[in-house]
Amino acid sequence: MRILDVNDVEVEAPNLERGYLKEERLFIAHHEAVEAVEEEGHWETVVEYPNGGRDVNWVADVPAVEAEEAWDEYEDILRYVLYSEEKLAEIKAQKKLQEEDAARLDRAKEIAFDAVTWADLETALLEGVNSI
Repeated sequence: MRILDVNDVEVEAPNLERGYLKEERLFIAHHEAVEAVEEEGHWETVVEYPNGGRDVNWVADVPAVEAEEAWDEYEDILRYVLYSEEKLAEIKAQKKLQEEDAARLDRAKEIAFDAVTWADLETALLEGVNSI
């Protein structure tokens, strides 16, 4: 599927950090209706026999055409649309928040691990003291 920018210029490698892709249908051409035409032709003698018989072939002078309604031709494409400066700033802010949230989660996991480790150590020490 082709990728076109807003000016219908083909884009080989769109930068998805600066824009996005959306599906579209590009108008190619309008095809007019076609009226049906019956085949017209004549018989041609190929061979004549002495007894008056003959071999003949049908030769079409005007080929038959089937009727067809008018139709529009489209191509499915992906449209590359650049983000506005405001949208880029919003995306950057969201990305920064996600990175901060991920860092906080990592730190919370470290603290939780340390707490579990200390709790296990304290339990082991208490059990050791109680067994004396």
